[in-house]
Amino acid sequence: MKAIIFDLDGTLVDSMGYWRRVSRDFMKTKGIDIEDEVQHKMTTMSLVTSLKYLKEYYKLEESFDELYEGFSKTVIDFYSNKVKLKDNALEILNYFKEKKKKIVIGTSTAKHFAEIVINKYGIDKYIEGLYTADSVGHIKGEEKFFTTIADALGEKKEDIYLIDDSYLALRTAKRAGLETVGMYDENSKDKWQIVVDENKYSITNLIELKNI
Repeated sequence: MKAIIFDLDGTLVDSMGYWRRVSRDFMKTKGIDIEDEVQHKMTTMSLVTSLKYLKEYYKLEESFDELYEGFSKTVIDFYSNKVKLKDNALEILNYFKEKKKKIVIGTSTAKHFAEIVINKYGIDKYIEGLYTADSVGHIKGEEKFFTTIADALGEKKEDIYLIDDSYLALRTAKRAGLETVGMYDENSKDKWQIVVDENKYSITNLIELKNI
């Protein structure tokens, strides 16, 4: 292990319940119940991509700009005032930083949202870079998302570990040649057995990374 890509939501930050609720609640105002598979698919997308996907999939009449403005206000409030870190998040980041590992964040969350929580909790002190689906130009469901980050890190893909709660992101990273570690998140527990079965490593608390 020479470098680590940490996912943000559901891995370092306890926020996936919020993302599920806000999406579902938002769509319920339009008389729509989001299917579970649609919800899981959206975990690999940026906010821009997911809103475009919802607009097209459910044939929403609102413009994209109207949808984005409504979502943005609630997301900014959440990251600024309500979001909490996962247990031992800062401790494990410090542990790997002291071991001279390259640490970056790879997330589907837009940069200006992610930076709110990263700066709020001092995560920026431990990482060397923030890569988002928008900045990379590919969603986490595409291998290019991970190969682009690997190229930027300058390390062999097999020496780069992805820590992520999304079974879809983990699958993609494995196809791209990275080592993967599945992170348990209560909000995707229905897919946990898939994560355990498909990945060499799986953890229920970030502190367990010390044993890998």
